[in-house]
Amino acid sequence: MIHILENVDRWKCEYKKCNAKCCTPGIPLTIADIKRIKALGYALDDFLESAEANQELRIKDKNGRCFFQGEKLECTIRENEPLVCRLLPFKITEVSYADEPIMRLKPVVDCPGKGSGKKSTGRK
Repeated sequence: MIHILENVDRWKCEYKKCNAKCCTPGIPLTIADIKRIKALGYALDDFLESAEANQELRIKDKNGRCFFQGEKLECTIRENEPLVCRLLPFKITEVSYADEPIMRLKPVVDCPGKGSGKKSTGRK
């Protein structure tokens, strides 16, 4: 279940305006994310790292940015991007577990894409 704590009516990724500040190293990955990326021909050692503290699987750092960020700041795996990236312009603020996982989302602060683009329908 997903709870959106604050709505965003319009949004379009304007990564060139903010220097792609969402594309930081250490983006958490789900098992499904890893399978999609691996199917593109990447070896796990190419892009995957594990945080020892919480055993979270994450995208490796490449020059202080996301491993998959291109030279022009674009996402090189856009059609297969991780769940966290697909949730933009929202970020996960809390995940709790009961009968089913509950994820709480809030809009990313200071995103230049808020207010531009198509009107949101609440579904992708």
